[in-house]
Amino acid sequence: MSPTPIPREHLDVLDRATSLFGRALATDLDGDCAACPGWTRRDCANHVLGGGLRYAAYFTNEPESEIGWTRTADHAGDKPVPALHRTSAGLRKRLAKAPDTEALVPHRLAEIPVRDLLALRVFELVVHAHDLAPETWDHPDTADLAAWLNEHARDVVELMRAFDVLGQAGAVPLGADARTRLLALSGREPTGTAVGGGNPTSSS
Repeated sequence: MSPTPIPREHLDVLDRATSLFGRALATDLDGDCAACPGWTRRDCANHVLGGGLRYAAYFTNEPESEIGWTRTADHAGDKPVPALHRTSAGLRKRLAKAPDTEALVPHRLAEIPVRDLLALRVFELVVHAHDLAPETWDHPDTADLAAWLNEHARDVVELMRAFDVLGQAGAVPLGADARTRLLALSGREPTGTAVGGGNPTSSS
């Protein structure tokens, strides 16, 4: 089978998810993050910003000793939105240049295809946007992002759950819309709190 690069429309999904998280970063980062027990709001922001650097490093198989600092640095600083775009740029380039969506990359928990790494990044951006600012999900674009994730991210999310980096999935009400189904998949209640006090989304 011939190699297949990531479709342009999937890169557009990544860009839209990045913009969504940028809107969440524009809120106050002080205080605790109710959806991620044990994390502050700044911890949540820094996890996502550092994740952009870590995911890019997986393409070149960087050792943990070279990327461990990204897990503790204050990437957000005083200008979190510009920091998001700065820390996301390298990954965006790697994904755009990836020759095959099925090629494996060495995520810290398991080798996964490039397409799943992309889906996992979009998942983190969209779900953590809700963790920081649930009102960002009122944006009309979020329903489309949630529908895309329900279709493309479910398998890799369940893989991450097997490593205990996500809380248990929630029940999905009959007739639930895409956003409600995505919150359930992520182990969150519609209120934004973790189901059963589950783990933060620490899949990067």
